[in-house]
Amino acid sequence: MKVLITDSFCSSNRGDAAILDAMISGLRQGGASVDVVSHFPEVARHFHGVPALDDRDLVGVAGAIARSDLVVSCGGSFLHDLYAPNLNPRLATFHLARRAGVPYVIFGQSIGPFVSPLSRQATREVLDGAAWICVRDEASARVVRELGVSAPMRQGVDAAVLGRARKVPRGAGPVLGVTVRNWHFPGQGDAAALQEQYERAVAEACDAFCLHTGGSVRFLSNCTNYGGYRQDDRVAARRVAALMARDAEVVETADLDFATLRGECGACDFFLGTRMHSLIFATTAGVPAVGVAYEQKTYEWMRQLGCTTEVVGIEAPAGLTEILMEAWDHRAVLAAEVSRQVATMKAAAREDMEGLLAVASGARPERHRAVRRGEKGWDGETWRFDLAHRRLRQVADIVVGEGGGAVLDLGCSTGLLGRMLGPAYDYHGLDIAPSVATRDQRFRVETGTIDDWQPTRTYDVVVASGGLEYVEDLVATLAKVRGCLREGGLAVLTLFNLAHFSRAVNHGSRHPTWTLEARPDDFALMLREAGLRVQRVAATSVGYGPAPSVSEERMTELELDGLVQHAPERLTRLAHHWVFVCRAGATDAGPQRIEAELLVGHMPEALRAAVAQVRELPWAARAWSDLGTLWHAVGRDDNAREALLRAFDLDPTRVDVQENLDALGVDVEVNDPETGVMVQPDNDAAWRSFMDQLLDQGLVATSKVVADLRRRKRIAA
Repeated sequence: MKVLITDSFCSSNRGDAAILDAMISGLRQGGASVDVVSHFPEVARHFHGVPALDDRDLVGVAGAIARSDLVVSCGGSFLHDLYAPNLNPRLATFHLARRAGVPYVIFGQSIGPFVSPLSRQATREVLDGAAWICVRDEASARVVRELGVSAPMRQGVDAAVLGRARKVPRGAGPVLGVTVRNWHFPGQGDAAALQEQYERAVAEACDAFCLHTGGSVRFLSNCTNYGGYRQDDRVAARRVAALMARDAEVVETADLDFATLRGECGACDFFLGTRMHSLIFATTAGVPAVGVAYEQKTYEWMRQLGCTTEVVGIEAPAGLTEILMEAWDHRAVLAAEVSRQVATMKAAAREDMEGLLAVASGARPERHRAVRRGEKGWDGETWRFDLAHRRLRQVADIVVGEGGGAVLDLGCSTGLLGRMLGPAYDYHGLDIAPSVATRDQRFRVETGTIDDWQPTRTYDVVVASGGLEYVEDLVATLAKVRGCLREGGLAVLTLFNLAHFSRAVNHGSRHPTWTLEARPDDFALMLREAGLRVQRVAATSVGYGPAPSVSEERMTELELDGLVQHAPERLTRLAHHWVFVCRAGATDAGPQRIEAELLVGHMPEALRAAVAQVRELPWAARAWSDLGTLWHAVGRDDNAREALLRAFDLDPTRVDVQENLDALGVDVEVNDPETGVMVQPDNDAAWRSFMDQLLDQGLVATSKVVADLRRRKRIAA
């Protein structure tokens, strides 16, 4: 097995060298032959004794990829756009591997953050083609899920936890090991001033350590300019040492190898590290540490250690001295916790390496068949939606924020929601396309239709995002959804907005197998009848970038069980789907009961049932119910009956208040669409008298029409 390790920029960065060393050692133990691609090939050969190619020799790199059995991207932090010019050349290596038909692995990486949508899309395409992805922290795993990557992923740890260390004798007295660096503070203002602020904070903390402990400070450097590398931490170390009131040692060796530097970090009594791998070197040797973070990776390492309070940001280092001295005073407790966590992480790193060896030996983790656009039937249709579009991201946020661990996803496409949620969830998907079926311990996608599906267990969450349009029997499906939800469980169900600007005129944007014609009012009543109590209704738009202004539309004064609803204005033209967020509860009588009460002349019972139900409907249907109540109050039961029956047929997606009021079929004038309306009934005195009675009975206490009428007394004779 011939493995080519790419993206090892320069081993004069001893953190990168430690990662590369661990990967070379692990692969060789598995019997692989290893070559390396580096920006500084001579440095790689010096520190690791491996064949090395220059990454600027694209012809040579392309040939080496073609001759390899596997390409492995070396662990580190470069798949982000903080160093924007560097991202695309890195991604080009993966495109070369894909073109050559050679599988590639992303190993031990930190991924993100991304500022540019183009960077996100380009990285997603590359990650999607990987044979395996192993990220080294939760933040990176979250980015991969948000990108909607379909390649198999493992959340592991930094490979350097397994690297070699050379034994170094301890010095006399308490020794504080320190690493510092130059930083460019992207997007944070005056970089020179911020660098000076950071260096002064480190110098003050080091002086405080010497004063408090009687010990000494030793500056170590992860990066030197050996071999022409542009980073040299010794320069910043000299500046910080010069700022100190006490003397400090700066280790000046330019070609200090990574194993010796690791031993030096482990020989300290305490550590203050800006370079993340200096923190790894120290803590994996049992030395407690305080970190200064310049990227998310440092926060993630300290979080993995359980040391979330022992870290400050490089851009805001105020309080560093206090944090350092507090940690020193509790160093025994801190060291014990660090040692426990490190043992766990070393075990995880060995599992990461076993996974890499499994890929190298050909036993690649399960991944989806590369079905893409152009294929006939539902397989091709399904794979078109293997992207984390806005609706799916909104649904995922709701599940994470409000749901439980057992999730059923009806019409799941490729099971992308399950990959976005991650391995902490017990995910079960159902889709009509047989090519997406897969099964492992906590991620299962089975083949079948929603109509034929029969629940076999109970879930905390049921999702149907974009799948109900194809259901033949919606009432029966909603009953099955309720039946497999635990009491109080969460249902997140989306409904096509038929008033969306792409469909409102002639339904031109329709799939030939769509069957659903339900409006939001109808759907809300179906949910209530099924025992799914609507908590709120949200709008969602289409596409894959940041959400547009659909989420910022002006809200109405109306409330739905205490929750404010969106105004039916531009929102109804922009909302691609309505997202109904429901809780499993008791079933309730639907429109059939109201109609039955009306047919036998039981107006009060019909009104009470209608008012209770329409509070879960968009506001225009509530207006029908309010008017029906008022017609009954003045003895016009024929009008009231018609109003209540039509409350469930009204299109709630009209553009403005006047259109909706005109649709009620009564003589209505809008004085101020923002604040109130004027209704012109036949009998002013009767309206006023019965209005007070109805409000006292609480039938329509939250109704906008009635509340406005009573508050403003705008009733014409």
